[in-house]
Amino acid sequence: MTRANHPWGPFDTPFEAVGGEGKLRSIVDRFYDIIDAEASTLRAMLPKDDSASRDKLYWYLVEWSGGPALYSPERGHPAMRMRHLPFEIGADEVDTWLTCFGRALDDNDVTGQVRDFLDERIGALALHMQNQP
Repeated sequence: MTRANHPWGPFDTPFEAVGGEGKLRSIVDRFYDIIDAEASTLRAMLPKDDSASRDKLYWYLVEWSGGPALYSPERGHPAMRMRHLPFEIGADEVDTWLTCFGRALDDNDVTGQVRDFLDERIGALALHMQNQP
């Protein structure tokens, strides 16, 4: 039996291609660590204790990528743009967010087809969150 060749590579889901729950947790934690240390504009949008934010992004990415449903049972439909409307998100914030996320992927050795897929899809999602010029 051969697996179909998807945009993320020869895996059934992006979740499998990236390495599952452990790898996604590592990516999310590294992403927030980078924000904490280097992205003050993004850090200012987060609560002092960002553990809930970390969990929500982790749950979302696991479910979005084809893993177990962790987000929707806790939070319902993602409605990501609506959830981000209270924050002023302009082009600079989108660029900073994507830079931090890209570094988290780099630091977790996410490469190849799954990296290309994530860069494209996560990039489009981040642009969709922009609500300021």
